Amino acid sequence: MPPYPPRTLAFLRGLALRCPRCGSGRLFRGLFRMHDACSACGLTFRREPGFYLGSIYINYGITVILTGLLYATLALGLGLPQRTTLGICLAVAVLFPLAFFRHARSFLLAMDSAVNRHQSQPPAAGGTPGEPGLSQAQLRALSQDDASAGCMMGIALALIVLFGLLMAGVTIYFTMITPTASLPSV
Repeated sequence: MPPYPPRTLAFLRGLALRCPRCGSGRLFRGLFRMHDACSACGLTFRREPGFYLGSIYINYGITVILTGLLYATLALGLGLPQRTTLGICLAVAVLFPLAFFRHARSFLLAMDSAVNRHQSQPPAAGGTPGEPGLSQAQLRALSQDDASAGCMMGIALALIVLFGLLMAGVTIYFTMITPTASLPSV
C-alpha cells in the first residue's frame, strides 16, 4: 500500500478526478458512476452508506458562492437589469451542480482520505489475548486523525462565516453608494 501523499496533493488529485492516495486511478467509470476501488493502489472508494451525501453540501455551497458572486458582479458591479441577472443566475444554479457533481464527490473523498489516513489500516494484534484489536500506535494515529478533522471543520466554519460577512459588507457597500431610486426594478 503506497503511503498517503501530503494533504494538498490529495486535494489536487481530487480536482483531477483521480485517486487521492496514488493519483493514478480514475474515480469515475461513467458520467455519474464511481469505481469501487482504485485500479492502481486498491484504495476503496466505497464508504459507509450515505457517505457521498456529504458531497451535496459541497456542491450546494460552491453553487451558492458562485451564484452570489455572479449576482453581485452582474447586478451591482455591471448594473444589468434584475430580470436578466436573475435569469443568468438561475441558469447557473441549475446547470452548475450537474457539471460539478463529480468534482464534489472527488473533493469529499480527497478530504476524507486526507483527514482519515489511518482508517483503512487493518487492526493489529492487541487488546485482550486471542482477540484482535487496535494497537496503541493505531489508537494514537486515529486520535490524530480526529484532531485533524476537528481543525479542518473549524477552518471550514470560519471560512463560511467570513464569506457571509464579506457578502453582507459588499451588499451594504453597494446599497450605500447606489441611490435607491436608481436600483433596477423587477
